[in-house]
Amino acid sequence: MSTLNITPDMSIEQLGEVVSDYLQNHWKKVLDENVEELKKLFPEYEDATYGMYADKLLPPVWTEIEKNGFRSAAETREDDFVIAGCLHFRNSIEKAKWGTPDHEIRVFWIVIENHHNEQIGTFLFELSHSHTRFQIPAPPTLTVLKETDRKDITSKILQLKENA
Repeated sequence: MSTLNITPDMSIEQLGEVVSDYLQNHWKKVLDENVEELKKLFPEYEDATYGMYADKLLPPVWTEIEKNGFRSAAETREDDFVIAGCLHFRNSIEKAKWGTPDHEIRVFWIVIENHHNEQIGTFLFELSHSHTRFQIPAPPTLTVLKETDRKDITSKILQLKENA
């Protein structure tokens, strides 16, 4: 995975570009390699099956991010549900009006800190999914925000999704 070209001095925009490229180049392959298993698990685990997919997709790129001194600013609490080592479920939003039962959208956010403990911005990780069967109807995407305050982030997500 060292081909990701992540360096400790990157801006949030540069880091986001690398992660976006990674997602674009790997989401389908990871899905294809695991789709049969995930389809079998969906009746029992429902939405949590998408977390299992993220657990397979995100760790390679997240490991490289961390190796280069970046990390999530979120403190992990005892009752947190953490997906793929970086997505805190409490830091996500899904609204019924953003899609249909066959194409829902959940947006996770990760405030990113650099090796100087400075919050440099936020990643919005968007995962399209179905509530009726295991299906990812659109590629996962990453958007970068300068905002790092929870209230500002949620306002920006609502603005982006509801004006789409």
